[in-house]
Amino acid sequence: MLAVRQGACAAKVSATNQLKALIVGAPEELRAELRVLATKRQIARCARLRDRPSRSLEHRMTVRALRSTAQRIQLLAAEAAELRAELERLVAAVAPWLLELPGVGPISAAQVLVSWS
Repeated sequence: MLAVRQGACAAKVSATNQLKALIVGAPEELRAELRVLATKRQIARCARLRDRPSRSLEHRMTVRALRSTAQRIQLLAAEAAELRAELERLVAAVAPWLLELPGVGPISAAQVLVSWS
């Protein structure tokens, strides 16, 4: 579970970097709209972008790439959160005392358990 979550987190970082690169290369009007937003807001905004037939082909294809990439980021974030919750349930079932230690969350507790095995 730890490895799968790590993979989802790494893929999310990679997709976020890809989104940033797409924004830099986007047509000026689109770039100007997105570059002033914080990363989380860029992702949310890009995930909601809609294709407008009246726009240039470059603009429409950039919108599709941005939307697809942002939706992938959201999916990976949801997957990582789901895996974190599952890890927390597993740790709570096996060693609930670990979660009571200050500064120890479900990910580090799960890593400790895996390392002890």
